[in-house]
Amino acid sequence: DRPPGAPTPPTASEAIRAFSAAIVFVIDSTISMGPYIDRTRDAVARVHEAIEKADLGRQVRFGLVAFRSSTDAVSGLEYLTQVYADPGTVKDGNDFLARVKAVKPATVSSARFDEDSYAGVMAAVEGIDWDPFGSRHIVLITDAGAIDGSDSLSSTGFNAQQVRLELVRKGIALGALH
Repeated sequence: DRPPGAPTPPTASEAIRAFSAAIVFVIDSTISMGPYIDRTRDAVARVHEAIEKADLGRQVRFGLVAFRSSTDAVSGLEYLTQVYADPGTVKDGNDFLARVKAVKPATVSSARFDEDSYAGVMAAVEGIDWDPFGSRHIVLITDAGAIDGSDSLSSTGFNAQQVRLELVRKGIALGALH
């Protein structure tokens, strides 16, 4: 029983309408990912389409961060991380998909097989305003291992445990597709 004067709990449909989620894809955009970037773009488009069909487009927002590796080691990589789509600023599905199309693989190889995945994840953790979203998710997509924080090419100095702590601190769930 509810105490007198307590607000009426929302109905299921009201709760769904009030729900908000952000899903940020953090994708390896190195040369080896070339064939997978197109597949990832297609998969992201399908997920977005399913969200729109379920009429949840206002509640579920998408973002995308690309990462590579040390530009000090290989200047032709152009960038270490780049936010292509921030879920808080993307206008709608078409805007998001247009931004995703801009992701291209690097034209040169990295210094090593492992890439700076932690830099990509941390760019999403720190560079996105997660506050408006009740449900927060990062999907890491890569074909390589992560450069450990003790490695001279690490931009963050973080190991997996330190990245996990930052994710927990912000209430962000992380999934990986390798």
